This record gives sequence, structure tokens and C-alpha cells, in this order.
Amino acid sequence: MKFASTLFAAAAALLVPGSLGADPSKCNTSNKVRDGADFVFVEQKDNPNVASLAKILKRVNVSDVFDDGNHKMTKDSAGRLRWEATADFNDFKTKKWIPQGISSTADAVEGGTYEGKDGWIVSWHRDDDKSARVTFVDKSNNKYRHALLVYPHAKDNFREAPIHAGGVMWYGDKLWVVDTKNGIRVFDLANIWQVSTGDAVGKSGSKYTAAGYKYVIPQIRWYKWSSDFSFRFSFLALDRTEKEHTVVVGEYQTDDSLPMRLVKWALDESTGRLKMDSKKTAKAKWAYCAQILQMQGAVSANGKFYISTSNGNKKGDLFGWVPGKYAKNNVGFYPPHPEDLSFDKRKNRLYGLTEGAGERYIINSDATKVKFS
Repeated sequence: MKFASTLFAAAAALLVPGSLGADPSKCNTSNKVRDGADFVFVEQKDNPNVASLAKILKRVNVSDVFDDGNHKMTKDSAGRLRWEATADFNDFKTKKWIPQGISSTADAVEGGTYEGKDGWIVSWHRDDDKSARVTFVDKSNNKYRHALLVYPHAKDNFREAPIHAGGVMWYGDKLWVVDTKNGIRVFDLANIWQVSTGDAVGKSGSKYTAAGYKYVIPQIRWYKWSSDFSFRFSFLALDRTEKEHTVVVGEYQTDDSLPMRLVKWALDESTGRLKMDSKKTAKAKWAYCAQILQMQGAVSANGKFYISTSNGNKKGDLFGWVPGKYAKNNVGFYPPHPEDLSFDKRKNRLYGLTEGAGERYIINSDATKVKFS
């Protein structure tokens, strides 16, 4: 059911003769390795309107948002954290907002805590994909606060960011969010702004509001997909265990005739950006046709891959894969509808989440329990 091709399980994800000539847009060859240099981003100029708005709006720290939690997650009988569900507010079952991506302070900085906080960031897309929000969850008390992602389109105004937000990665003071058809958007956690209460988004007379949200996070830059073939940006995750930090991006597909690729780009730790050449171009360092149906998230750590997959209303699976060996399916590892993944190297923790209404959890797993071939 899961494998679109059994070749993924047996093939080595190492550079082998002939791989450089393989078509990066297709995965219909016996050799599933692809040349990373074919997978190209061009970094767009930073949005100057962020600096202009920063002179107008009140800036708050990441720790301020964590400290301002106005909702609380609770543990169920299995020890899973579930979103708040009350008569007046119900993130656990709402159909308007759906959780998608997860990252943590362990991604953000080497030490694992950010401004003294240890917690997660979770992304949500609105049912019509016209808006996206992220949630700061404090591990110390399980309290959380939502913030709206916005695009500053003028020197004195912003609007909603219309993206699916299928995956997030916190790196330094920036939040990376996949944009399904276009690449990666980067939002500025050094410029979280507090706004007034109101239903509109942006400038409303003499004040700024954000559809009832107290905080907004602006888009600062964009990595534009610039290869001559399409790629579906479904999820992403950081690998801090490699000598050179990398970000892995992958594709969710339900049709086994389509490519289902995993691609890694190198990060520049000194700048917090993708490693670029003189033309602001970033070419991937690794690419592979995983060909696993319904991949929802993937993260690499210590030379291993963890790949979550969905099975409709049945429990989700988790593949453990060491490149060059068979992939091991940990069947039913997750509740139904698993999504993005993140790895915390401090104690080998694997973070995941689920999206189904009435079955929404943050799942904190012991990565050493995952089986590999």
C-alpha cells in the first residue's frame, strides 16, 4: 500500500554511476538517486516593508508570546498532548483551522532553549488556505498562544499570508514555512508585533488589527523555486546533527505515477540562510526519489531518516530508513492523520503531530524506539 515502488527500500541513496543523468522531474528509473544540483532556489531580496513597519508597531520577544499563553493543552489517557477543547473554544475539533507543521526551540538554537523557553511552534492552515497561523506552546505548563502570519505589502500595511503552511522549521530568529507550489517563505521572529483587537487584517484607520489575533509575524524573505520542473513543497525539517546543518524538504502525493522526492539543502550557520553562490542561488546537496505514498513529514538525524505517512482514518505509520538499507515500516506508530516531524537531539526525541478533527495531538516520542532495518 505504502510503497509506490519497492526500489526505495533496497536502493542506496548514495551517488552512483549514471545518477547525474537521471531526469530530476521523474522517478521512473531503477536508480532513485538524483543530482541535487538540479534542485534550485533563488533567494529573493528581503522585504523592506518589515523595517518600515517595525518603526510603527510594537515589537515583542518570542519569550513574551510564550509567557502570554491564553489556551492550554491537556494530556489524554495515553499521555498525548491534545489541543484545548471547551464550550467557548475548540482547537481539538474545529474545521476552520488544521494543524500541519511542527518545530521547536531545539531546532532554533544549539542549546535547545530560546530566550529561556523550551517549547514548540506549530503551523495551521485555514480551511480555505487564505490565511495561516502559528502557535507557541510552552512545554513547562502546556499553555499556548496563536499568532497570525502576515505579508507586509506596503510601508505601513500588511495582509494575510495565503499559504497552506504544511511544514515549519525554526532556525535562529527565523521561521521557515513551505509554500506548496512556490518554495519556502521565511518569517521574522525578531519582529513579532503586537496589534489591537479587531476583525480586519492590517491597517484599520489609526490602528492595526489581525482578525482577532494579538500578535503577527511578518514575512521577511522568500526562497523562490527556480528549476524548470515542478516540485511540491509539502513539509520540511532541520538536521542539526550533521557537521553542516541541512534542511530536508519532501513531497506528499497520493498518485503513484507522480514523483515523491526528498531533497536536502545546506544551511549557512553564520547567516541563518541557505548556502548561496554569488548569484544568490542555492543548489541542493542531495536528492532522492523516495516513492512513498502519502508522506506527511520527514526529518533526518544521525544519518537516519524518520518518515511519517498517513492511511486515511487508520493509524499512521513511521518509516525508519538508513540510506543504503531497506526502510522499516513501524506500522501504526501514530494516531490517524500524522503530519510534520522534528527532531530534538538533546534526548533523542521525535516530535510529531496529527491533524484530524477530534484527534489532534502533539506527540513526543523516544526516537530510540523507532525500528530500522
